Amino acid sequence: MFKRIQFALAAVPIAMMMGIAFPASADVAGFYKGRTVTIVVPGGLGASLGLYGRLLAEHWTKHIPGNPNVIVTSRPGGGGTKGAAYVYNAAPKDGTFVAEVLAPSVLAPTLRNVKFDATKFQWLGSITQRPSVVSVFHTAPATTLEGLKKTPVIMGSTGLGSETYLMPTLMNHLLGTKFKIVKGYKGGAAINKAIAQKEVHGRMNYWTGWTTIKNDWLKTGKLKHIIQYGPKIPELPNVPHMADLVKGKEGMAMLRFIEVCEKVGMGFWVAPGVPKDRTAALRNSFMATMRDPAFLADAKKRRAPVASISGSELGKIVNAGLNVSPALVKKMKAVYGFK
Repeated sequence: MFKRIQFALAAVPIAMMMGIAFPASADVAGFYKGRTVTIVVPGGLGASLGLYGRLLAEHWTKHIPGNPNVIVTSRPGGGGTKGAAYVYNAAPKDGTFVAEVLAPSVLAPTLRNVKFDATKFQWLGSITQRPSVVSVFHTAPATTLEGLKKTPVIMGSTGLGSETYLMPTLMNHLLGTKFKIVKGYKGGAAINKAIAQKEVHGRMNYWTGWTTIKNDWLKTGKLKHIIQYGPKIPELPNVPHMADLVKGKEGMAMLRFIEVCEKVGMGFWVAPGVPKDRTAALRNSFMATMRDPAFLADAKKRRAPVASISGSELGKIVNAGLNVSPALVKKMKAVYGFK
C-alpha cells in the first residue's frame, strides 16, 4: 500500500513535466461558480475579432470548471494595445479577465513604448491562424501590383500599431507601392464602411475578416487582392505571396517578423499573475471547447475557420518570432516612423 502511494506521488511531477492535464481541482471550480469571465476584445465587436470572441463566449461556459457566465466587452484602440494594456495592468489578476489578441499588439513592445510585455502573456490557445491579404475595391484608381507602383491609392487604417498600417507601409518600402494611409478608423467595420463610401480604396485584412464579415464582396468580385502573406490561402492560388516578391535577407526578416501576427491569429491570453491552477483550467477548457461539436458546427455556420493551437505551442511561436536583432528593430522603426 505504502509503495503504491509513494509511486503515485512520484508520478505527479513526471506527468506535469510531460504536459498531461489533470482534472481541475475543486478549488478552481468553486472559485468560478457563480462568477463572470470577461473576454476583452481589443477591437470593434462588429468585425471578425468580435465574431470570434462571441463564438468562444457562447460555448466556453460549459467547459470551464464551475461553469461561470462568459461575456464579451470591447476595448479598441492603438492596434490592440489599449485592450492588452488594460488586461495586463488594470484588470483583476484572478482569472476572470481574458484578453483576445489583436495580433499586431504582440509586436508592439518590440517597436514602440507600450505598457506590457508580450513575452509574459500566459497563452490559453488560438482558435485559428489568420492568413492575410492586401486588397483594394474594384473601383480603385489601380487594382494591380504594377499599377499600385505608379498610382497613389488610399488605404484605411485603425492606427500606427495595426497591420492595416504596418503592411501597406512595408509594401511601400519593399515593393515600391504608393499607398497613402489614412489612420484613425475605429475598427475594421469602420474601414469597410469607408471603402463602400469611397473615402478610401482598400485595406489590409485577415482572410477570415473578408469571409466572415464581407463574404458578399468576395462573391460579387468587388475586391481585388494584391498580395497575400502568412499561411497561404487555398482560395487565392493566383494572388502572389509577399515572400515570393521580397528581395534580400533584411526584407525577408521584416516580413517574417510581421507574420508572427498571422501565426498567432485568434489567440487568447491571461495576464502574468493569474494563479497557475486557474490558468491551467482555462487552457484545458479552451482546448475542450475547440473540440466541441456544437462549437465547430456554429463556427462553420458563421464561416469562421477553426484550426486551433494550444497555449504552450503559441507561447513558443511568439517567443521565437520576437527574437530579432537590435539592428533589424532599428531598421523597422525607421521604416514605420517609430522612435
